[in-house]
Amino acid sequence: MQAYVSLWSADLLDVGRAIDLVAPVADGFHLDVFDGHNVDELLFGPDFVAAVRKRTNLPLDVHLNVIDPDRWARRFIDVGADVVTVQSGPCPDVGATLSAIREQGAVPSLGIELHERIEEAVERAELVDRYLMMGTLIGIKGVEPDPSTPDRVRALKDRLDACGHSRPVFVDGGIRETTVGPLADAGTDGVIPGSMVFGDSDPCAAIRRLHSRTLTPDRVGS
Repeated sequence: MQAYVSLWSADLLDVGRAIDLVAPVADGFHLDVFDGHNVDELLFGPDFVAAVRKRTNLPLDVHLNVIDPDRWARRFIDVGADVVTVQSGPCPDVGATLSAIREQGAVPSLGIELHERIEEAVERAELVDRYLMMGTLIGIKGVEPDPSTPDRVRALKDRLDACGHSRPVFVDGGIRETTVGPLADAGTDGVIPGSMVFGDSDPCAAIRRLHSRTLTPDRVGS
């Protein structure tokens, strides 16, 4: 299981050190963007992402939670975003947004919120290179994931495979030592850990534990 570490949970007065600490084992960094409108919070702008880009060569996954994703996607790609995640709700035409992200040189990723139907996400598979399944409401920290999240991951993976559009599925929200096992069993390819990493006395060891998570024997081949 891959780990794209959320910098929202890092010490925001010492982000550079946090990046340097986990970069040897992390698969990438996840940067949430909140505009105070689409999500009732303010977080991480292009200048911050540009600074992170200078600090690390690892992939940067920018998760846009803004009311104008088409405008902001290009801004963040220009300063170094490798992956850009959008939700269908704020996009006037999510297909066009995903296509534009790919044309601008970044990986188009589609976020799936708790209330959204899996079938609608599968219908857009040709435009999507990665899915980000939300396990909690966007913009909320420190809560347990919705109990349906593993089943939703399993359903998404199964339907994508049935359509011949296998895609990696990551989960964001509620990533805990106690929740990653069921997610791994459901076929989750990666997670967005925050406090699980930066709240651990050994953040690198926490990431290595995530890397060791895979399908349990009774799920392999099922």
